[in-house]
Amino acid sequence: MSYLAFAREMIGNLFKPPATSEYPFTPTKVYEADRGKVLNDINNCIFCGMCMRNCPSDAITVDRNARTWKINRFACVQCRECVTNCPKKCLSMDTEYTAPDTKKTEEVLQGPPPPPKPQVVLTEAQKAAIAAAQAKKAAAAKAAAESKANA
Repeated sequence: MSYLAFAREMIGNLFKPPATSEYPFTPTKVYEADRGKVLNDINNCIFCGMCMRNCPSDAITVDRNARTWKINRFACVQCRECVTNCPKKCLSMDTEYTAPDTKKTEEVLQGPPPPPKPQVVLTEAQKAAIAAAQAKKAAAAKAAAESKANA
């Protein structure tokens, strides 16, 4: 490139507006198709772990017993795989990106406690039928053991 072409380009750039936006001072334009951060409606989550198994960057961790859902926002690549594979559709993508930070942290969401299991109340007739079936099974096992010992 000759010095003349370089000088022409340099002088032309002095009179053109900048090609980039001044980000902190002017907010960026958010489009509907932008993928920002993953949001979880933790009250609808069943902690099945489908989002964790389908995450290509292993950014999501689900603990079913502790009922926790963790995401490492800086490991997430915003691919939307977790959102498309969620059976309860409790995950969604926000258009807002994760704010810059000096350290990598995990966001931990604690789910509500599991609903109590219904108590089964047996009638006396049902209890007697269960006891009789258990006694019959024990007698059959004892007879099988005796016939095996005699053979």
